Amino acid sequence: MAYAPPSRYSPAELIEQLREAAEEIAPELPGIRAEETLEGEAAQTIEEMAEALMRIANGAARPQDLARAALEAKAPLKPIGRPKSTVVKMQRPRR
Repeated sequence: MAYAPPSRYSPAELIEQLREAAEEIAPELPGIRAEETLEGEAAQTIEEMAEALMRIANGAARPQDLARAALEAKAPLKPIGRPKSTVVKMQRPRR
């Protein structure tokens, strides 16, 4: 009988799962944001490496430089966490 291996998670699914886990864990760690947990860091790294691979696959110039930057991981290549809200609370007019 042939055994079918289980399907793998896509990078996007892994990132989503890791970020959800980071959001659940962060409240239990005083002073630590979700992005600073192991799960948050892993999600960020996977996202950056997947982005670099996508750019290389699409024929980006100097693919070795893209790969080096993704592997060095000295600083985030993409913004960390959710975007900040740009909605500003309206103020009451003066009378």
